[in-house]
Order: sequence, then structure tokens, then C-alpha cells
Amino acid sequence: MENRLKQNTLCLPTQLAYGVGDLGPSMAGNILMIFFFFFLTTVAGLPPSLAGLILLLSNGWSAISTLFIGVLSDRTQSRWGRRRVWMFWSAPVLAITFLLLWWVPPSEQWIRFTYYLIVALLFQTAGNAFTIPYGALVTELTDNHDDHIRLNSARFSFSLGGCIASLLLAQGLTYWVPQPQQQLLDLGLFCSLVTIASIIWCCWGTEERANQATPPININLRDFLDLLRNQPLRFLVGIYALAWLAVQITPAILPYFIVNCLELDSSHISKLMLVIQGTALASLFLWEQVSRQVGKKLVYWAGVTFWVLAQLALFQVNSNSIALVYGLAIVIGFGMATAYLVPISMLPEVVDLDELETGHRREGLVYSILVFLQKVTLALGLFGVGQFLSWSGFQEAVPGPIQLVQADSALLAIRLMTVALPVFALLGSLVLTYFYPITQEIYQDTAVQLQQRRVAAYNAGFE
Repeated sequence: MENRLKQNTLCLPTQLAYGVGDLGPSMAGNILMIFFFFFLTTVAGLPPSLAGLILLLSNGWSAISTLFIGVLSDRTQSRWGRRRVWMFWSAPVLAITFLLLWWVPPSEQWIRFTYYLIVALLFQTAGNAFTIPYGALVTELTDNHDDHIRLNSARFSFSLGGCIASLLLAQGLTYWVPQPQQQLLDLGLFCSLVTIASIIWCCWGTEERANQATPPININLRDFLDLLRNQPLRFLVGIYALAWLAVQITPAILPYFIVNCLELDSSHISKLMLVIQGTALASLFLWEQVSRQVGKKLVYWAGVTFWVLAQLALFQVNSNSIALVYGLAIVIGFGMATAYLVPISMLPEVVDLDELETGHRREGLVYSILVFLQKVTLALGLFGVGQFLSWSGFQEAVPGPIQLVQADSALLAIRLMTVALPVFALLGSLVLTYFYPITQEIYQDTAVQLQQRRVAAYNAGFE
């Protein structure tokens, strides 16, 4: 039986098609993650408190909508399967709303606030309609443990490749287009087109397994609470939320650190993120190979330790230490690769254990729970950043030339946030990873039992 599991290997075109699905959305998400908060305060002219409120409300709604979309995708039945139909129809809405985020309405502050809030809410909803089914699609394609790692490696290779491509394009636009607002509009248009193309490619090039289709299940509060009693799921929720808080909060704060604390030109924002994400992409293949030899836990511990040490060192750097800053960026990217690879690779383990115990495939709901807490954590983190910046005396720029001179209290606040938020999140995820109860041996045993059950059910259908 174990040999049969190992032989169930996906072909390379399917792996590539799955991976390319995250190319365009990652380009858009990366630009949003790095520049949107900074854009709201320095181009759109909103105070940090209002910018933080937009991110709190939009990410908060995003967190809630993940649960609905996860349940609905689990219950969806179509000739395209349960996941790809959601992904396909999310593409145009995702692309259009992303483009609209970079337009500055010529109006009063509160009208701009309302505009960005509405567009951000629509964008987050469309993003979840893609992300939740896309993440759950891994378990619909294969039940092979190594394939899960290959699929996620392909996904995050294209994801990081998209992030790098978006930053290269952003860097090029700083030379070709003089106005920052027009740069972001052009960037938004390009990312929107790639988003549509990559999602369509993924939907066309993958096929959900027919034997994974299950009758629609009615999920109520009791079922939801029963799912949360799954101990490995509770650990994974915390690991995933804290790891991705560090992944997403770091680039959101770095623009403030680069421009205000290091007094560098804004072009260094793209350059520094290129170094981080380029290193993460290159390291992803190394960490994937190492994880097969020593296991995911040890890989995650090693990578995050490098990241934490480099993040702590950032507190002491200044404008005379540019070479050191870029060296630390390499170390951060080296460690960040494990945050991309490891937590999401634990998802099939939890899903299979849940199926073994309940008889239901609920990967959509499980993944939506992961994303729910991740988005809640990010929303609170970004809201806290906005409030802390306002409290520290940070001065936003009105639409037009960017004002770079800030009070000493604001500069200290930026340094503290750059270091403290990612480090505390990463240390918390390390503790949870240490106590995560599913080992590779336990997962292999679970997979064998599930395969035996499926074969028995299949044979019973012919008796």
C-alpha cells in the first residue's frame, strides 16, 4: 500500500500549472504589501491612523469572508470541481479592484478614506475567492506527501518569482515614469493583466481528482467547534498566522525604515525587497531538499533563527551602513524562505487526519481557518502600526511631493516596529512548531489508513 502511495506522482506540467496560478496574485499582493500603507500616507495624503483603519477593516472583513468561502467551496459541485470554478470567476474582480487601489480621487480626506475602504473590501473578497480554493486545491490533486511539498515548492517559486518581477518592474518605472502615482497605476495595470492570465492557466492545466468529490456537507457551529478540537490544527493555525504576520509586516514597515531612518532614496525600497525575496526564492530549493532529509520542523527552526538574528541587527544600522543593510537582507531572505515553505506544507497532514477521524474532506474550511487567523493577526498588526505611528508624531504627506523629515520620536517608533513585531511573531511560531504533534511517520501512517479506507469503499461499491 505504501508503494502505491509513492507511485501516485503528479506530472511536471500539472505541477507547473498549479504553481503559475500564484504568479499574478503574488505580484499584486507583493506590491500591495510593500507599497499600499506607504502609498496611503505619502501619496494619497491620509493620516497613519486612517490608513491603519482601512487595513484593519479590510483585512478584518477578509478574515471573516474566508470562513464563508471555505465552506462554500467545500460544498460546491460543478463540472470544473470544487475549487477551480471559484478561482476562475475571481480573476476579473481581483484584477479590476487592484488597479483601482492606486488611483487618488481628487476629493476631501474622508471621501478618499471611504473610496479606498470600499475598493479594499472588494479586493480582499475577490482575493479570498481565489486564495482559499487555490490553497485547498493541493489536497484535491494528490495524496502523496512528496507531491504536496513539490506543489508548494512550485507555488512559492512562482510566487516569489512574481514578487521579484513586480519589484523589477517597479524599479524600472522609477526611471521611465516621473510621477509616483502614475508609476503605481502603470504597475497596477500590468499586475492585473498577469493575474488574469496566470489564474486561467492554472484552472486549465490542473484537474481535480474525481474520487475526491464528496456529497455537500452542512457545517454548523458544532461542526466548526469539533474541527477546532483537532489539536494539530490549533498548532498549525498559530504557526501559520505568526509566520505570515512576520512575512507580511516586514515589507510593510521597511519603506518607512528605509526612507526615514536610513535617509535613503525611495528607489532602495524595491532594491532591498528584491534582495530579500530573490534570496528567499533561491533558498527555497535548498530548504526543500534539506526538509526531505531532516524534516520540516528542523528546517523551520534553522531558517527562522537566521531571520530573527538578522532582524535584531537592523536596529543598530544607520545611513552609513548600507552594505550591512543589504547583507542583512540576504540573511532575512534566506530564513524567510522557510516561512513560505513549511507552514503551508503542514496543511495536508491536518486535513488527512481530520478525514481519518470524521470521514469528511474539509480542506477548504481548514485552509480558511488558517487564513482567517492570519488575516486577523495582520489586520491588528497593521492597525497597531498606524496608531503607533500617529502617537509617535509621524507626519503624513499631502498629495504631491513626499515629506521625509520626521520627529525623533517617530524615527524611534519606526525602528522599534521594524524589529519587534517580526521577531516576536517568529519566536511565537518557533514555540508552537516545537510542540506540533504530527511527525512524518504519523502522517505516513494516516495516509496509508486513508488509502485502505478508500480502496475498501471503492470495492464495496461493486458488491
